[in-house]
This record gives sequence, structure tokens and C-alpha cells, in this order.
Amino acid sequence: MSLDGQQKKEKVSSPWKEDEKLGNFEPEEKLVENSPMKTFAKIAVFILVVAFAGFSYYFFTRPAGANVAIEFSVNPSQIFAGNPFTLTIPVSNFSDQVLKNVRLSISLPAQISYLDGSSDQRIVEKNIGDIGPGSVNSNNDFRLLALGDVQTLRHIDARLSYQLAGSTADFENKSGVDISVGQQAVDLSFDLPQGVFGGSNFDMTVKYQNNSGRDFSDDVLLKMDYPSGFQFAKSSVGPAPANNNQWNLGKLPKGASGNLTITGSIVGAGQSSFDFHGSVSTGFNGQTFTIAEQTGSVSISASPLSISPSLNGSADYVAHADDRLIYSLRYKNDSSDAFQNITIKASLSGEMFDFSSLRTNASFDSIRNTFTWVTANAPALAQLSPGEEGTATIEVNLKKDFPIRRISDKNYSLKLQVEINSPTVPAGTAASKTVSVANMETKVAGKIAISVKALWRDASSGILNSGPYPPRVNQPTKYTIHWLLTNYSTDVSGVQASAFLQSGARWTDITKSNTDNQPKYDSTTGKVTWDVGSLMATKGVISQKPEAIFQVEVTPAVNQVNQLITFLGDTSVDAQDNFTGTQLSDTGQALTTALPDDQTITSGDRGVQQ
Repeated sequence: MSLDGQQKKEKVSSPWKEDEKLGNFEPEEKLVENSPMKTFAKIAVFILVVAFAGFSYYFFTRPAGANVAIEFSVNPSQIFAGNPFTLTIPVSNFSDQVLKNVRLSISLPAQISYLDGSSDQRIVEKNIGDIGPGSVNSNNDFRLLALGDVQTLRHIDARLSYQLAGSTADFENKSGVDISVGQQAVDLSFDLPQGVFGGSNFDMTVKYQNNSGRDFSDDVLLKMDYPSGFQFAKSSVGPAPANNNQWNLGKLPKGASGNLTITGSIVGAGQSSFDFHGSVSTGFNGQTFTIAEQTGSVSISASPLSISPSLNGSADYVAHADDRLIYSLRYKNDSSDAFQNITIKASLSGEMFDFSSLRTNASFDSIRNTFTWVTANAPALAQLSPGEEGTATIEVNLKKDFPIRRISDKNYSLKLQVEINSPTVPAGTAASKTVSVANMETKVAGKIAISVKALWRDASSGILNSGPYPPRVNQPTKYTIHWLLTNYSTDVSGVQASAFLQSGARWTDITKSNTDNQPKYDSTTGKVTWDVGSLMATKGVISQKPEAIFQVEVTPAVNQVNQLITFLGDTSVDAQDNFTGTQLSDTGQALTTALPDDQTITSGDRGVQQ
């Protein structure tokens, strides 16, 4: 290698280049043209600089919102639940600019109503217009009504939106206020006895008073909601003409108070409790509001003359279609006095009763399905000594079939109501008679059924069966088996049908079903299983029956000549009744080569042929 060549090589490989004129060295890289990466970096820096400049210009030159204040005042200062109040919201413009297109809105909680609009309006908005520099707009009144819970805080949000002259930007101020709601404008209370005997009259005193410090401009109405079983007798102040549970209390001036006494009786089981609900309402600006509510309860004391029913020896019996029912009404005298001339009344209701099968010594009213025992047909009721007891009975069958006509015909039940009374009243009891009542409701379990059939010719199924019929020794013949389900009066779950293939039968693995699941075969046990899952009530009664089809092959043996071959054992179906919580089941007959359901076969001799 020459010296010149060596010098060139060293010069190229050196990262430094000598400046011949200045005698300086600098990196070789500076002498190379700009790369694409450097160009991209410069462009990115330029874009960031431009974006920052634009943002800075907008931020420092955009118009700022004005100096605006939102205040709140409430009149009256003490707010009662059920009495109107006015919320005033003054808006102050402390800036030197005109506020244009000013709009003020408030957001109301659930228990505050707006009186100058719809009672369920939650957002209320007012257009204020323009507010000049240094001005205050105080004409922003909202007439409101607090309802419901007392001694609470209700929060109201306010929102002010506006624009400034020379700008299209929208500006917004938000604020809020907590409204303290004290007691009810009308105080409502009840005086009720702690316990009463069923059927005995008792007094309930209703007290009311206007606490608001203001007169009501509209009439104040009192309404009582009675529990089921309450019988109104009278009241100290006459109720409204068409109702026995409404009273007009008039304008009810401030501080006015009053009370009324309601007399009545209630029939119910011993130890049960019943609620009485009272409400006071009045009108504001053409709308009616409930401004006070109260609930009181009364308990039924155990009657000294008791009655308790049972059905087929149980208090929670589950009935089934075609059952024979025996209702036993056991009564007892738990007092130290003898009860005279006792009457027992009972009624049965339910579509499943077959009253034509009735057996009882009671007087029966077939129009109302009621039963009555008195001394004439039950002499033991003439007198019931202390501690003595007895029993009245009703025997009746249930219908064999469910009266299903619509999809909604489901979940049948049987109801019994029974009352026992006597004009004898134990000493110290303020009642006109002694009464005791009891109720019983019995659920009727549903029913699921399975239909089983086998066919040789089965064109409608779309499955082709082959082989001779009548069957012949050592020659295979294929059959299709159909399982059809009918579910009657209750929704069911966990529905499963199953059966065992018999000796000489073979699973061909050809299946069909109009449900989500196909029948399956376990070769180790010989069991065919169809897991249906859940079925709605009336499925298969007034709609298409759930169906599964599967094919088997049967080869007769020489020792089966002239015999009918059983190729599938009994089919069982099981399900859980969702209404009663009980298990339902049914069984379909075993299948043989007789094929009674195959109408295409005309041969008289259906036994195995040689």
C-alpha cells in the first residue's frame, strides 16, 4: 500500500476535518447535509411555537366575565312544610359593562314545588334582559312550596348566564342556598286505642292545628284512608256527603285547631295490626297539594272466642287437581264466660272448586258460595262453656282439569274466610258482640304431563325409518320415538324427561326438537335424557307442545318370534313447580313394537316374524 493511499484512508476514517485556511478542526458531521429527521424536528418545533402563540393571544385578549353577584332572601324567614314562601334572588352588576340577555334559572329538589307553573317542574328560568353598569336587579321572585319531611335542609341551585357588549361569548355564574324547613304548617295527630277486639266498636280521635301563622286562602280538606276490614259507624263531625272518609275543615285561620272522633270496628285475625293514614290538602294558585300526612295503627287483640282453620290436617297444605279437601274449622272458648247462640260463617272462593261434590251440615248459599252454622244445624253452638271447643267441617272436591282459556290462566289458589261471633260479651268489654275471624289461602300445584309414542312410518318428522315391519328375526328396523310435554297452570323449571333403551335397541344419534336442547344418550347406562329447562304455564295447552324426536334401531332375536319387543322403558318427566315450590312428575308408558300410534300400519299380526 502506498503512502498516499494510507493517508486517504486515515482522512476518511477520522471524525474531524481540518480547516485548511484557519488550521482549526471541527466535527465531520457539520459538513454533511441536513437529514430528514432533523427537518421533521424543525417543523414540529415551528408548529408548537405557532400553537402557543395562538393560545396566548386568545387567553390574554379574550373578554373576561363581569363582576356579578347573586344573593338570596326568603320571605317569610321561617318556612313551614305546606305553607308558600317567596325566594328572591337579587343580581348585582358591579362592573362598568352592560350585562346583556341575562337569564336566571333555579334547580328545585324533589320536595319543593313551583307555584306559578307545574307542580313537578324542577327547572324554573326567568329572562331578566339587560342590567346596566353598577345596577341591581331585585325583581326576581320565585313562589315556592316546601312539602314532605320536616326539620330538614333543602338545597336550591341558581345559575346566571349573560353576554357582554361587543362579544358573542356566553358567561355564567353559579350559586346556591340551603332552605331550612321547620315543622308542618298543619299539625295532624291521632289518638288510637292500643288494642281492640275484632268486630268491636272503638273511637279514633283526629287532631289538627294551623301552626303556620297565616290563614289558608282555600279550604283545607282532611282525608282518612281506612285499612281493609274497617267498618265506619259514625263521626262527631259529619263527613262529605258522598264519602265517609273526607271532611272540609274550612279556611282554617292561623292558630285554629280542632278534632273529630271517628267510630267504627275492624275485623281481622288476632294479633294483627292495621294502619290508618290521614292527609291534609289545600289549594294554591289553582293546584291542590297534600301539606300534611300522618299514620297511626291499631292492633287486634286475641278474641276470647277463637277460630282456626286447617285443610287436610295442615295449615299450609298444597292442593292438587282432583283432590278431596276437608276444611276443619276449630273453635274454642278461651274466656271464663259461656258464649251463647254462636254463629259461624265461612266462604270459599277459587275457580278450582267443584261445589257439586260438597258435603257439610252447614247451610250453603250456592250463589255466594257461603256456609252458615247456627244452633239449628249445629246444636253444639247453642252454648260454648269456658274452655270448651268444637269443629265445623266442609268437604269438597277440586276439579280434575284446570279451567285454562288464556295464557294468563295460571297460579290457581283457594281462599277461605271464616268468622265466628256470639252476642255474649265478657265482663269489662265495651262491645256489642264477640267476634273472631280467620283467613286461609291454599295454592294449587301445577301439572306436567308427557305423551310418548313410536312410529315406523314418520314422514312428517323428516326422518326416514328403514327395515321390515312386522319386524323380522336378525333384521334391523328403525323407529322414531316422540316425547311431547304439556305444562298446565304454573311456571316450572328443571324440566327433564328420561327413559332407558332396552336390550336389542340401538341409539342411531338422529334427533330433533322444537326446544333449545336435543335428547342425549349415555351409552354406559343406556339412558336417554332430554333436559328441557324451564317452561311457562299453559305451554302445550293453548300453544305448541314442546317435542323431542329420536331414532332407535331394533334387531329381534330368534327367541322373540311371535312376540312384541319392548325397546324403550317407561318415560318419566320431573319438574320444579315455581308457584308452590313442590316437585311435579308424570310417567309415560313403555314402548313396544306393537306401535298403536302408527295409523299407517294395517297388519293385524305385529309380532316378530321368522
